[in-house]
Amino acid sequence: MRQLPLLLWFSLWPVLARSDTICSSLELNKVADFQKLQNCTHVVGHVRIAYVDLPAAGNTSLQLLASNVTEISDYLMVYRCAGLLTLEAIFPKLRIIRGQALLFDQYALVVYENRNLRELGLVELLRIQNGFIRIETNPMLCFVETVDWMHLLGNRSQQHFSLKHNKPPSHCPVCGGLAADYAFRINISDFCWNMNSTQIRPTPPRLEGCPVACGLNGCDNAGNCCQHSCVTECSDQNCTLCAKYQSKGKCVDQCVISYELHKRQCISHKECRQLGMIPLTRGYRCAEKCPPNQKEVRDPNGLANCQVECKGVFHVKSGADLERLQDCVTINGSLIIELTNIKEKIVASLEQSLGSLKEITGYLKVLHSAQLMSLSFLQNLDLIRGDQLIENKYALFVVNNHHLENIWPPNHQVLVQRGSIFFHLNPRLCHEKILQLEPSLKSVQQISVADVSPNSNGERIICGDAVRTLNPVVDDLSATAVRIILDYMDWEGMETLIGYSYYYKEAPQRNVTMYDGRHGCGHDNWLMDVSATKSRRHVISGLKPFTQYALFVKTLTRTDYHMQIDAYSKIFYFKTLPDKPSPVARIYGSSELSTQILLHWWPPRRPNGIINKYYVTYEPHNLTQAEQGKNYLNPRPTNVSYLDCQCDDVTSYDSGPQPDDEDYYNKEQITYEDALPNLIYVSRRQEQPKKDKFEKVIDFDDLKAGKKKEQRSNPATTTPSPTNLTITQEKLAALQYELYRNFSENRQRAVQDVDISSLQIPHAVKKCQDAHASVGQRVEEKCTVEEEMNGIELPGTQHYYYLNQLKPESFYRVTVRACVDGVINGCSNPTEALVKTTSLRVEQLMKST
Repeated sequence: MRQLPLLLWFSLWPVLARSDTICSSLELNKVADFQKLQNCTHVVGHVRIAYVDLPAAGNTSLQLLASNVTEISDYLMVYRCAGLLTLEAIFPKLRIIRGQALLFDQYALVVYENRNLRELGLVELLRIQNGFIRIETNPMLCFVETVDWMHLLGNRSQQHFSLKHNKPPSHCPVCGGLAADYAFRINISDFCWNMNSTQIRPTPPRLEGCPVACGLNGCDNAGNCCQHSCVTECSDQNCTLCAKYQSKGKCVDQCVISYELHKRQCISHKECRQLGMIPLTRGYRCAEKCPPNQKEVRDPNGLANCQVECKGVFHVKSGADLERLQDCVTINGSLIIELTNIKEKIVASLEQSLGSLKEITGYLKVLHSAQLMSLSFLQNLDLIRGDQLIENKYALFVVNNHHLENIWPPNHQVLVQRGSIFFHLNPRLCHEKILQLEPSLKSVQQISVADVSPNSNGERIICGDAVRTLNPVVDDLSATAVRIILDYMDWEGMETLIGYSYYYKEAPQRNVTMYDGRHGCGHDNWLMDVSATKSRRHVISGLKPFTQYALFVKTLTRTDYHMQIDAYSKIFYFKTLPDKPSPVARIYGSSELSTQILLHWWPPRRPNGIINKYYVTYEPHNLTQAEQGKNYLNPRPTNVSYLDCQCDDVTSYDSGPQPDDEDYYNKEQITYEDALPNLIYVSRRQEQPKKDKFEKVIDFDDLKAGKKKEQRSNPATTTPSPTNLTITQEKLAALQYELYRNFSENRQRAVQDVDISSLQIPHAVKKCQDAHASVGQRVEEKCTVEEEMNGIELPGTQHYYYLNQLKPESFYRVTVRACVDGVINGCSNPTEALVKTTSLRVEQLMKST
């Protein structure tokens, strides 16, 4: 870093401390790698310690391991390290794990399968700001249940911790341990990292007598609520450790009109320049050097700036090739998209990487990409300049894309400044859609048949006027199902109709288009439900309660030689009804006073609506004979094990075909199979007009003229006037035809309305008018009696409660239920936990320390 003037150093002292040493992500796989940690105070990234085989622990080896790291911005992982006894040897000063980027998008702290680990020993750790905690399968690990994990969490209602398959607490020492004379140490505590280190838990000045809005953060002596954004103090003024970012001496949740420095501070543009660093506009970060796909350029004042370098011919064959195109607004060259792996889920990556692209100075070439159903991932592309052309002619070259159905997003035209277009062998892309590009070509008057084939494009799909519009409407709705009804199909459409395909997906926002996330080979985020019947009603079940969905419908038709009809609907939205929630995910209790328990719980994993209230009940619990035989050395409550069970929704979003071999796209075979029935079933009963073998010559003039004169025809017979009998017969025939037509239409409609009784959606039972209705009345009236809720009622935004006036050193059975607004008997099944108050002796010892 360059030298700064003395006055400038003092002005930047709050921003940059002299002792701070920043390191990037670290991978430690052998003992020598620990030297990378020696000079680090802040790791901007993650630390992964894996497969390290440590020698027998001695003073020398411990000194080599110890680091000065106080912060890790992402996550910490310790996996299969032999010989490691405690993490205190590596991280004696670690104060916070921020969890800004998580392991597997979930975990901030993972300690897994370390066979020799005796204790965690993170004695200075104050906060794990974001992400889950997983400490499992460490057979010798103690002092896990003695840590107040709830106090470490930055968001108690969103973060979870899993402590499984470690050494049983009954086989481990207790906090404080034993002194040399076998007496308990004076610093005994309910929470500790080992026998000598009590867990540091900075608490606000007071919790009682604070405003309700303060919650568990507490308040100062003046009654002002403490800020959860500060880890070490009550107020965020002059905070020594901020939970997220520090800006001008205060703790903030995000950097606003400023630049992020090392994922922990917010500084101005000027301060970033004064530190000799580069302010990046994208993401508003203050960086030491430009990202890999950007180059450093100097402005007239000599200041370094980063410019996205997107120059050359970019050939995208897989998702890995998109990294160089991140943040590209203009490609100074050409773009070739040729996706080779038909099973790769690449559509979302294309949308993310190429969504900001506005201009291509060369050409755009898309070929052999069966995954693509649209080019809508180029949603902001405005111009293809055509400075370089394919075969000195084509600026847009699209060939052999089996599932391509659409080109640009709706109401979006891309200007082709120079060159023409070339579209061939795109069997699902209608020729009419390609011709719509003609106005955007500035150097071409008309698209030729040689450049855009009307035969090889759109041959596998119905196009033009034969495409009709479907109008789906929600006919009935419940919490988990919806019944869709369509308009009646006329006789012409019924001739080729096989059934309907229903495409639907979760849509929190109403901004979905038909081609968003669509993958031609089926690996997309749309669900498909096929109904191979002519019924205009269809039930889609297995939906999530209180969730908005987007849906569109298309017909399944057989291709007929004389008749080609297909129909699509526009996207429309519906939202399922709320339902009874799943049980509260987990209960956790802690007791620091002998007459009080602080209870925490996590919201239901499936709220199925808006949680408007919780009900808490508790009662004394007498231990059974089996429970009395257990050794409860840890005075903290013990949760019921099954509450940690997670039941994940297994919902496949891989709709459509799943190709497994290279012959799946055998175009010649497909064309042959489609053409063969047309060849066989062409009607042979076409009457040809009869012609005389020799034409008659009337006279010499007729022969000389070479034209056949009109022969004299027989005089037309005069039509007799209709009689009363004839009129009556014609009226009768017209009446019979009308009756036949009505009969045919009714029969067609009956086919489309068949099995209505089998398409009923079960609904929640209504509430009985009589609150004390008998079982017989409920069955007769098909109603239910509203349940009377007992317990302490709390708002749905509160996830903690103090149980007061309890007996010391006693067990209590606690239940928590969550209730959804607007649902009869919409409260979850109770979640139970067994909790215990601390003893008077421990309370006195804790107050004395």
